[in-house]
Amino acid sequence: MTIPADTTGGVKRREFLKVLGVTGAATTMVGCSTDKVEKLIPYVTSPDNTVPGVSNYYASTCRECAAGCGIIVETRDGRAIKIEGNPDHPVNRGALCARGQSALQGLYNPDRFRGPMQRQGGKLVPITWDQAIDALHKGVDTAMKSGKAKNAVFINQHEQGLLHTFLDEWLALRGMPAHISYDAEAPFATIAANRQVYGVSWPKLEFGAAKVIVSFAADFLDGWGLPVPQQLDFAEARGKIDGAPRLIYIGPRRPLTGLNADQWIAAKPGTAGAIAKMLAGKMSVADAAAATDVPDKVLAALQKEVASAKPSLMIAGGSGPHAQDLNVEVANLNKSLGNVGVTVKPAEAYGAWEGVVPPAVLNDVVAAMEAGDVPAFFVRGSDPVYSTPAGVGFAAALQKVPFKVSFSAVPNE
Repeated sequence: MTIPADTTGGVKRREFLKVLGVTGAATTMVGCSTDKVEKLIPYVTSPDNTVPGVSNYYASTCRECAAGCGIIVETRDGRAIKIEGNPDHPVNRGALCARGQSALQGLYNPDRFRGPMQRQGGKLVPITWDQAIDALHKGVDTAMKSGKAKNAVFINQHEQGLLHTFLDEWLALRGMPAHISYDAEAPFATIAANRQVYGVSWPKLEFGAAKVIVSFAADFLDGWGLPVPQQLDFAEARGKIDGAPRLIYIGPRRPLTGLNADQWIAAKPGTAGAIAKMLAGKMSVADAAAATDVPDKVLAALQKEVASAKPSLMIAGGSGPHAQDLNVEVANLNKSLGNVGVTVKPAEAYGAWEGVVPPAVLNDVVAAMEAGDVPAFFVRGSDPVYSTPAGVGFAAALQKVPFKVSFSAVPNE
């Protein structure tokens, strides 16, 4: 996409808003309106490549999660009517989860904003695009003249394309720091461990190369990680006539991955790390059994199977105070078992979550806002007021920022 520059070498404000997708809320609302659906108005002059009643298909990328699956969007008479997976895309190979299929519900959400809004007297009221652009210009200009532009905050949903580069360049031209990439649904404990042990946020997992797969509370067949590519790779591995890997699931409850496992080991909550230490030779079978409430013979059999089945694949998930230690332990276990480069491939890492920040970064943002150091706050595709714990105090701190802009298409916190 070519973006015209203004005379100062920056990006025009109107183009900036377009790239962020704000204008999409206005341009699509004719198709989203529910009070005129009984009236079919034909084109006076049909747009190019549009034939009434004949579908057009456009390739795009799903943004419902960090996987970035390729999609084909079917449109008819200028309206998107169906989303399917792109069979030529390397990530999902034509498959698409229910979340991706339901993306149209967001497009046609009746609560979607029909244009820019401004808070006046404690309420959001409609304004024109010229008024919105003027307000953005004045707010940014005031922040730049305040001497605190270096403390401005732009929180954006995690992006894998070039938008993050565009955002950072736009911010830099105004003396503002790079944006914060935040995804409340990211498996932060796993990402941190991957970065620490493998040097990447998300290495490629070769399910088909393993003889045994051990999941430590990582529900990779449901919503954990990158669901669609993981499901495809696992199904392909298990579909082999000879050499299909065994799956062992370790966790206090039995989710979808556990239901598809050959064996479920019901360890007490927060104790899966003891089993990882046992497999690494750092803990005896008896001590691991006492810590997890799993019979000795079950753990002894697991230890024997992992030692003999090479290569293997160890995957860790979870959240909470024990998750970070568990993920680091399991990642190091993969190294000691010789799985790195065989079933765990950092050199072929996915771009997913590369650059995403941990939740602790938002604590620093709150502290800066409370101190009155943040002159402007921008947020797009994220809702930190909702996703952060109440104890963080994000909402109260945000009230101390003089200029706030949300690029959300729908009302949220």
